Amino acid sequence: MATTIEDGSGKGFSVKVDAENRLYSRSITETEFDHAVRMGNSFNVNTEFLVITGSTEIPIMYLKNNEDADVMLAAWFIGTDNNAGSPTRNGLMRVYFNPTSGTLISSGVDITPVNRKGGSSGTIELDVKAGGDGFTFGGNDPIPVLFQTQGASSRAFGNVQLALSKGSSVVVTYLPNGGTNEIYTGFQLYRVELGEK
Repeated sequence: MATTIEDGSGKGFSVKVDAENRLYSRSITETEFDHAVRMGNSFNVNTEFLVITGSTEIPIMYLKNNEDADVMLAAWFIGTDNNAGSPTRNGLMRVYFNPTSGTLISSGVDITPVNRKGGSSGTIELDVKAGGDGFTFGGNDPIPVLFQTQGASSRAFGNVQLALSKGSSVVVTYLPNGGTNEIYTGFQLYRVELGEK
């Protein structure tokens, strides 16, 4: 009894089988992130440069997922420039899950996510705020999920793969260790397609 594999698109194509009964196929493999970019479901968020002074831990970005689907923070980037003064050591970046209080959440500067697919009209439901000197944060998990030193006039980029379910959030903080610093930070992120867990 012969089995026939039919083309589901209705165009009448058949599969190729060689003399040794091997079925021929061609596949395209892409990461979940690449797929999200291609579908218009991937975004960048960026504080752009903030001027930071002093030596205490300062909240510089807040991000909360308001989507029904999970949001993946795929990569984290940081840049510093125009450092002045006499810092006691390199600055320190931290990311904590689920802050619940502070002026960063209530009155931070809104950041608009930018779609990574040029020309896409796709949007994402996030609360994203930039902070800096004078802003506060609290109620977060006590142990940071990310911990990264940051030198003067340098850039850092790395894959982090953090998942935020609906209502979950992160706060990014910077400990400048003295002096005056210009710093930006942000994430490459994407919305997971509903049904994927």
